[in-house]
Amino acid sequence: MPNDTSTLQDAVERFVADEVLPAVAAWDLADDLPDAALRRLVGLGLTGALVPAEHGGPGLGVADLVPAWRALSQGWISLTGAINPTGLATALLVRHGTDAQRARWLPRIAAGKVLASLSITEPQAGCDLGRIETSARPLAGGGLELEGRKRWVAGGASSDVVFLLAMVEGADKPSCVVLPAEGRGSDTWIVGDLDKIGYRGVESATYRFERHRAPGAEVLGDDAGAGARQMLDALDVGRVNVACRGLGIVDRALACAVQESAEREIGDGVLGDHTHAQIRVGELVVRRRAVEALVEKAARAVDARSEDARELSTAAKVLASDTAVWAVDRAARLAASRSYTASAELARLRRDAPQTQIGEGANDALLLALGRPAIADA
Repeated sequence: MPNDTSTLQDAVERFVADEVLPAVAAWDLADDLPDAALRRLVGLGLTGALVPAEHGGPGLGVADLVPAWRALSQGWISLTGAINPTGLATALLVRHGTDAQRARWLPRIAAGKVLASLSITEPQAGCDLGRIETSARPLAGGGLELEGRKRWVAGGASSDVVFLLAMVEGADKPSCVVLPAEGRGSDTWIVGDLDKIGYRGVESATYRFERHRAPGAEVLGDDAGAGARQMLDALDVGRVNVACRGLGIVDRALACAVQESAEREIGDGVLGDHTHAQIRVGELVVRRRAVEALVEKAARAVDARSEDARELSTAAKVLASDTAVWAVDRAARLAASRSYTASAELARLRRDAPQTQIGEGANDALLLALGRPAIADA
């Protein structure tokens, strides 16, 4: 892995320019993130970047990774999304794992030998963690027997380990279960796939457990009932990642708007000679700066684990994602019909941007979480 953040950002930018942008339209059409591209992400060290030095990693912080995540998202947010679950798993292990769990998983994550996935959502439970129904029963001699269903498991068909929320027998609240991939795809651990209109290329798996016996499964931190707290803590990292996806989309929407304004001929000049185009581009510049500042502040707060880290990471994710949708719309108005052909970059961004409003918590649910305490404290 590059040994400093500026070198890492440069490497990611070269990867995006040389390998992603020339191929992303074809990848998106085929709903395929090629193995070679995923290996490049691992080779750049992006999957193991958050692993502390004592476990073999570079020990980077979230703020260190914001420029790389943003640059990657300028190419395709699916790339940024593909590395996110392993980052979340790293945060879970570092913050809440036992010494044995850290020793088992973190060095292999740092070496790029293990990729993780995260599983919270169920058919009847999204942001409402109190509705989790997947159950886990301890087995004699160790391990767990799982029963239930999961949805939207990013990377869930090929990851090496899954961190999932389940009701463990004997606890009255959900637990975070560390589930090795052995047995996935069997008659007791059935894997399906969800088709998507955007955010293509990322595995979005479904699971059905039918009395699946997993001898290697264990509760994170050996702390049954603490899963919701642990997961929400790690999601601060994930929300900054999603905010970087939104920011990358804003970057590309602005680039498309500037190109359209500078190159599209109108009368004796170009579109950018007209004040309405100048104002529209100016709005994009201003809002991008606002998102950029909040994302950077949130990342620093997450690294410091400050009291306002959750509020800031949530606010950054909501603002970045809403701005991404808005920015694509504004750029598309300048491009008009040229933004609506299937191969146009703005057409892909139009489909990808709403994913950022959903990933790591739907925006309306997050706004409720911010608004209720503010009113209660009045």
